[in-house]
Amino acid sequence: MKIIAIDTATDVCGVTYLDNGEIIHTIEDNIPRQHAKSLPLFYEELCSETGLVLKDIDGIAVSIGPGSFTGLRIGLSYSKGLAFGCGLPIIPVPTLTAIMKSGGKFNGSAQAILYSHRDIVYAQRFKMNDNLNPDNKIAAYQWEKIKLSLQGLDLVVQVGCNDLISKEQNIQSGCTSSSIIAELANENFDEWVVDKPYSLVPNYISPFKIGVKKS
Repeated sequence: MKIIAIDTATDVCGVTYLDNGEIIHTIEDNIPRQHAKSLPLFYEELCSETGLVLKDIDGIAVSIGPGSFTGLRIGLSYSKGLAFGCGLPIIPVPTLTAIMKSGGKFNGSAQAILYSHRDIVYAQRFKMNDNLNPDNKIAAYQWEKIKLSLQGLDLVVQVGCNDLISKEQNIQSGCTSSSIIAELANENFDEWVVDKPYSLVPNYISPFKIGVKKS
């Protein structure tokens, strides 16, 4: 199985080439608001350094969200461009699952949290034995509500929430990375693959409530 993975869900922009379960090469950097310019350059560099040929790839994996509105659009648009050129499938990988995986192996109940804006975070719970299994749907919450739900968990992995977390709270910092996206896509290929991703859209999980103005 040969997979190209793309991650632009946060300030990190990256591409990874995975072959037969092994990470061959990763190019990524923390570059806020530069994804549109840098992603094509990273991909070209990846091809140059590894000799990969797009038509030989089995699928394009991409971090599908939640995360940065603009970043998610850039990553999926670029993934679709690569996929459509050679008739390749896309493997959409949930961003919070990738964050959870960055926390390492564990047994028990856990939660992944990702900063959105102000005091809003995206959150999802997981149960871990031999596999990483979501325990509920992804949602956006105010930090004060999420903080109360963290008690009793075996592991909490966060990205971007440092300013909300007090020093006393035992929360592990995680990361987003195209290498993790590649590994998850390889592990879950049959379940997650989208053979005709024409209408595939990012999982924005908007935290906003839009009111309708009465006339």
